[in-house]
Amino acid sequence: MRRISLITLSLWLMPPLTFGQIPSEEIYVETMPDRGENWFIGKTGNGGYIFDATTGEMQGMLSLSRYTPAVTHYWPRREFYAAESYLSRGVHGDRTDIVAVYDYENLSPIAEIEIPNYMARLQVRNHLGLLNNGRHLAVLNMNPGHSVSIVDVEDRVFVYEASTPGCAVLMPIAENDFMQVCGDGTLQLIQLDISGFEANRTRSDVFFDVIEDAVFDRIASSDDGWWLVTHRGVIFHASTEDDEIIITDGWKPHLEGEEAWQPGGRNEIITAHHDTGLIYIAMHEGPIDTHHEPGTEIWVIDSNTQRRVGRIPMNPPANSILVTQEETPKLLVADAQGGNHIYNALTFVKERSIQIPDSTHFEDF
Repeated sequence: MRRISLITLSLWLMPPLTFGQIPSEEIYVETMPDRGENWFIGKTGNGGYIFDATTGEMQGMLSLSRYTPAVTHYWPRREFYAAESYLSRGVHGDRTDIVAVYDYENLSPIAEIEIPNYMARLQVRNHLGLLNNGRHLAVLNMNPGHSVSIVDVEDRVFVYEASTPGCAVLMPIAENDFMQVCGDGTLQLIQLDISGFEANRTRSDVFFDVIEDAVFDRIASSDDGWWLVTHRGVIFHASTEDDEIIITDGWKPHLEGEEAWQPGGRNEIITAHHDTGLIYIAMHEGPIDTHHEPGTEIWVIDSNTQRRVGRIPMNPPANSILVTQEETPKLLVADAQGGNHIYNALTFVKERSIQIPDSTHFEDF
């Protein structure tokens, strides 16, 4: 006769166990809050991290192509624009270049516009420029010759490709124009008509020596034009009046005995605050042809008096800088060891360091 243990019998006689109901997970989409006064984008090799410079907190991320030189925005439409390049097999295959449009609220792609498949894919802020009318976006091409694709981001169409041999970078000016730095020591001005087609083109006189002291292809906007700096630290300002290019006489903020100090860095080395007229330049002490060496100091220069008003030591040295444009601006610094730092741009006091993986440069918005 089979025996049933008391333990087994007690288990049979126990009432069924009841378990608490696990609440189902709710699915929701987080949306962006209103933009803060000194938010910025930390551009990396595969995205754009949106940060609040006041708190140091990340607010969101734009997922971009690994071949995206820069991203810009137009706040009245609450949109971002990025030139992006894709290969059908990831690292090889058919190439497709586009301008991608992202909405602000969700940081999601909402449109894409195909452009010629040879945009410049270097990580350079001024290889992309939204013109001041907020409608036409200029994208620099290298094939290896230079040209510029014009895109109507309002109507979402590619408009026109302008051949620009020997001229690079993009400096939006006036309502619907842009300037470029050219390899013969001049600036070029291209003026577009209301539809985005080229209406006029002019050149400046030669104002720098390409061999002896070339102008950097890293530039900084002012309240009415653009600041340019040479490898030896000579500063020029360029603006326009109708179809005339106006370039000021060059000047240096160096004092006696500082001739060995010159600009340098891997990415953006000059930036300027429009309202105060302060210019910030990453500087280092070294011989000629060390313009890729990062800045061991950032010099702060008052453009109104053409005098240096501050020197900010950098350790590790600075590879890329940007000043934000609000009344109490922040100076953003990406150092040569991958660190990112925020300074008060008026007192020069460091406020905090933040983590932005593999950042190349910053974008203000």
